[in-house]
Amino acid sequence: MTILTVKAQQDHLQKVASTRDPVKALAEFVWNALDADATAVDVEFERNALGGLEAIVIRDTGNGISHKRATQDFENVGASWKRQARRTRKQRAVHGKEGQGRLRFFSLARKALWDSCYEEEGQRFRLAIEISADALKTADVSDPESTSDCATGTVLRLGPLKETFDWLTDEEMRSDFSAIFAPYLLQYPDVTITYDGRRIDPTTTIDRAMDFPAQVVICPNRVVKDVTIKVIEWKVNVERRKIHFGGESGVVLGSQAANVTAPDFNFSAYAYSPFFQEIADANLLDFDGLNDPDFTRVVDYVRETLTDYFRMRQAERSGELIEELKAAGVYPYVGDPKDAVESRERQVFDIATHAVSSYSREFKKADNSLKKMTLSLLREAIRHNPESISNILHAVFNLPKNRQDEFAGLLNKTALASIISASSLIADRVVLLEVLKGIVFDPKHRRTVKERGELDILIRDNTWVFGENFHITLAERGLTKVMARVSQELAIKTGSKKTRKPDGKIGRVDSFLGRVVPYPDKNHREFLLLELKRPSLRVGRKELDQLEDYVNAIKSQPDFINTQTDWNFFLVTGEYDDAVRERITQSGRPVGLFLEKPNHKVWVKSWAELIRECEARLHFIQEQLQIEVTTEEIEDRISHLKSSILRGEKSAQDASEGSAGKSHPEAGTEFQHRQAGPLEYPSSPS
Repeated sequence: MTILTVKAQQDHLQKVASTRDPVKALAEFVWNALDADATAVDVEFERNALGGLEAIVIRDTGNGISHKRATQDFENVGASWKRQARRTRKQRAVHGKEGQGRLRFFSLARKALWDSCYEEEGQRFRLAIEISADALKTADVSDPESTSDCATGTVLRLGPLKETFDWLTDEEMRSDFSAIFAPYLLQYPDVTITYDGRRIDPTTTIDRAMDFPAQVVICPNRVVKDVTIKVIEWKVNVERRKIHFGGESGVVLGSQAANVTAPDFNFSAYAYSPFFQEIADANLLDFDGLNDPDFTRVVDYVRETLTDYFRMRQAERSGELIEELKAAGVYPYVGDPKDAVESRERQVFDIATHAVSSYSREFKKADNSLKKMTLSLLREAIRHNPESISNILHAVFNLPKNRQDEFAGLLNKTALASIISASSLIADRVVLLEVLKGIVFDPKHRRTVKERGELDILIRDNTWVFGENFHITLAERGLTKVMARVSQELAIKTGSKKTRKPDGKIGRVDSFLGRVVPYPDKNHREFLLLELKRPSLRVGRKELDQLEDYVNAIKSQPDFINTQTDWNFFLVTGEYDDAVRERITQSGRPVGLFLEKPNHKVWVKSWAELIRECEARLHFIQEQLQIEVTTEEIEDRISHLKSSILRGEKSAQDASEGSAGKSHPEAGTEFQHRQAGPLEYPSSPS
């Protein structure tokens, strides 16, 4: 007998031999058998009279362990024949290189005993190797014994076990074990592996497999080439979805949790690259918290690829259901998507609908009319507030918490919610501009449109038309009242008479909108003041002088005097004459800037200029999203707008008649449209 002493200390060997994953430890011994060209490997569990595990036995039909190899490999940690060999004798891929896998029994058993038969120069020999967990640095190797009654191969017995490992025979552990060796068995179909008496046969349990072509990943410190990915979807349940890393196809060197959103998919993923072999050689692949920036970037790439893949697969799965809903007449979309915005919107809708149909019994049992109404509401929610969908799926359809999280993760990780929100915002803006152009340019609307009740309704919730810094503004009633009061006071001072229409009725004062701009500093206030003129009006020097008087009066009002207040005045009209043009097109200033002071700016814009500037800002994004607005849609929106105004004015008139004789000191200072019903036109969120 030969006593081999490993050239390392016990504490170091224990660190090398330890693993938190017993399945991985078992897998190491199976890999050793496969590296020895075994065509059959059996993992057996010895049980006592009560059914508890006493030992684990791994049998293989490989080349066996020769005395020379045992002497060399078992005496040196990190010195293995596999370091110099890229392929086995049968030209299979080699798994190990470090010669450390044999020590992994330390996490399972108190002793490991190898009984091996090998062939040398036409003769068969048998030897035994024994290592104790208490003395990892010592390996007892028996002298070779000539024999003729054994086939080449090795039987490894791990026992007695350090603790009860009954759960190693559970279906979950078998599933993990199968996932590790599935690619190898697919690549080398002449190899068989059994686990607790049952053959591992991935061909019977694979539902679908997908191979991604090799890609180059640019990392912070290097370029990683030839990263290939394989995804296997299983027919059976997989509790722990993992990404398995290997140096080349079929070999698994280490694994990590997948952390990929893939609702209802049972899968294993495999990523291959020589880069992973480097990480494994450095004994770093088993560290879940490995923060090497290059490794992190490659793993992120793998997860991004998997996320995109399963988003596509989820959409495929929902396709059959969608066809059923279309046939029943309850699908809320008609025809093909009209643009890229709706295409993305439908993708999320179809996935959400699949989730609803899968987990809501009430939805499945509902009649078609209820399904149609429900899906229409779901479509509107996705269109206008996709971030809230996971909450809606819980509140309305009682979707389980884990499924809510998966769906929310799907939206977040693919940025679909952000895409739809941004796309819907841009689409609403494009439609708003088309409606506005129809009102101010089309002769049949241009001559009749009103500043108050029509233009101000469109503008009040779409102040982004004056600049992105005014994307969000809030109504300021007090300021609106002050603006109306100042307008009346200035009219009295100048002796202006009330104008009358051809029918003899008194005309209303120009429309004013007062808005406050949210500001992080509560002591600082910023206001947006708008004076809207009807499109048919042409202003000249007189109106410009009146505007300056109006601005001075507003900013001196005691209600709003503050040294930390900024004012933004806009006068918007149909046209202006040459005198006004001279004053708002001065050298060194933006076109339209009439006055610029330390705490206020005054702008004069025509409706045409304002719309053209907005279109220029939106042109590129609109072109990318392929947003189109039909003439019929524009006319329909204008018609809804006008009918809403008429309803509002009638409601106001009825209210006034019903309260005759009562005092209303502020009558006329608030906009009539505040009493109008809901408007059916697009508006940006505020």
